[in-house]
Amino acid sequence: MSDPIPAEPMLISEDLHRVYRLQGTEVNALRGVSLSLQPAEFLAITGPSGSGKSTLLHLLGGVDIPTRGRVRLAGQDLGSLTETQRARFRLETVGLVFQRFHLLPMLSAAENVELPMAEAGAGRGERRDRARLLLERVSLSDRRNHKPGQLSGGQRQRVAIARALANRPRLLLADEPTGELDRSTSEEILDLFQSLNAEGTTIVVATHDLALAEGANRQVAIVDGQLRGPGSGGR
Repeated sequence: MSDPIPAEPMLISEDLHRVYRLQGTEVNALRGVSLSLQPAEFLAITGPSGSGKSTLLHLLGGVDIPTRGRVRLAGQDLGSLTETQRARFRLETVGLVFQRFHLLPMLSAAENVELPMAEAGAGRGERRDRARLLLERVSLSDRRNHKPGQLSGGQRQRVAIARALANRPRLLLADEPTGELDRSTSEEILDLFQSLNAEGTTIVVATHDLALAEGANRQVAIVDGQLRGPGSGGR
């Protein structure tokens, strides 16, 4: 009997460089980052402020494009897409969670969760049903009609995670998701990520939070735009 064919990596980055121009000066935010991520992995990217964590996360999700190098996500070379195509691919394939939540204050929790589905063209009934299920999933059924200003920081972050899951993304990216939360609430967010990962969601977090990083399957550190230490090579 032949050996099973290995699964194709969910994500591959090859020799990523990102150079910004700031007041006439070149800033090398990333310097040759190569990384491979398998389906259903939970990866934590750690490192000091300004080390390149957020830049790397944005490149992996197609939010930004590298100055040099390549990102292949779910079999798609992101560099081959136009900006419009990349935005559509990101909408359908990537869920994004931010430190400051980025919820629309005039909308309810349920309406915020529905937004990505509306952008993807889902019907009203489908959006409402999916938002209800996702808010149940993050234990916020009783807050579905509350606006962000009526929610705690942890509740807002859980709404943001539900929104990121709205279009059933193959990859969930979270940038400092516990950075503004207390320790107890941060532990709740880690529990939620671990549960989602156990169900098959591939997750990458950029974080200063050592407890969150230690809860991932694998960690890599980034310093001065380069990966360092164990786990930084491809798999």
